[in-house]
Amino acid sequence: MTTYPCVSSLIPHRPPMLLVSRVLDVQEKIGLAEAPVAKDHLFLRQDGTLSPETCCELIAQGYGVCEAYRRIQKNLTIEGGGYLATLRDMEIFSPARAGDVLTVRTEKMDECFGTYIVRGEVFCNEQKLAQATVYIFMWQGEPPKSL
Repeated sequence: MTTYPCVSSLIPHRPPMLLVSRVLDVQEKIGLAEAPVAKDHLFLRQDGTLSPETCCELIAQGYGVCEAYRRIQKNLTIEGGGYLATLRDMEIFSPARAGDVLTVRTEKMDECFGTYIVRGEVFCNEQKLAQATVYIFMWQGEPPKSL
């Protein structure tokens, strides 16, 4: 069984914006990360359900931690950053609720000029709650001057 680094060493996010808690599996293009929905979750609504838009950020962070681990395995730097640039084809099938432990599955589909096109799915147990394609702009080293 592979032991993965702490997610806070892989991406710059910190609570309450750090939504993924650990890496579960990393393959060449596919990754799995875990994201618990605590009762004090930043995006939990009054009715106890997670705001649906949160799934896009879960996918982006899930991809980010897995990609950072891939880079470490190749002896590449993880210095730099990124942000969720846009999304396509978002579908919400069922809401996540306080107390759920979500699994985020990501797959890198393509890359163009520093933008990664990632297909992601969010599950609770075996039930798919959401899916989307996200476009994540990433850079190594210092941020681009336009940021």
